[in-house]
Amino acid sequence: MKGSGPILAMDASSVQPTVALLGPADEAWGHWVQKAGLRGTRELAVRASELLQARELAVGDLGGVAVGIGPGSYTGLRAAIAFAVGLTRPSKLPLAGVASVEAAAWGILRTDPAVEAVTVVLDARRDECYRADYRRKGAWFEETGAPRLVPSSEVDALGDSTASQIIVREPDPDGYDVGALGRRRLMAGGDAPAAVLPLYLKRSHAEIALEERTRRR
Repeated sequence: MKGSGPILAMDASSVQPTVALLGPADEAWGHWVQKAGLRGTRELAVRASELLQARELAVGDLGGVAVGIGPGSYTGLRAAIAFAVGLTRPSKLPLAGVASVEAAAWGILRTDPAVEAVTVVLDARRDECYRADYRRKGAWFEETGAPRLVPSSEVDALGDSTASQIIVREPDPDGYDVGALGRRRLMAGGDAPAAVLPLYLKRSHAEIALEERTRRR
């Protein structure tokens, strides 16, 4: 069955890429987070391999792979998704794309039962932010506002977090939460590799800058 067995999960939407290995019941079998201050995703494949080796697992022993799709770092998302797709295609493992902001929200709701709602925001530059909203629903949660691009003024107006409503700014999603959400998608059938794409809600800063230079010529 898709999604049964260990799950390898990864996310590189933030400045601290992460990889996690989850057991068949979502047990924590291994975890890596890139040290603060380092840049790039060069270690992603190496650390994933080390987590598998520590459990004497091959890629084919996995029940599936889950990867964060953003929004977030343009380069990091492309690298992590390409790695995840590269792992699953030869072995025909099931694949799941997970919104990184959703994983960040679930991490808060999972660990703090007093929290009823979570708003996740990230700086998108040029006076814009990415925003997504979630609320607890029984033992799980639901999306109340899909990931979207909003003016920075809207985020500024949110104010501060309260005990029951948390505002998470610039989160670093946990690989275990990406894996837990990914398993649910895998159990529902997973995603076609071609459909697992970065959740880009705006063009990159480089693309915008190039367009502006072109206009000035």
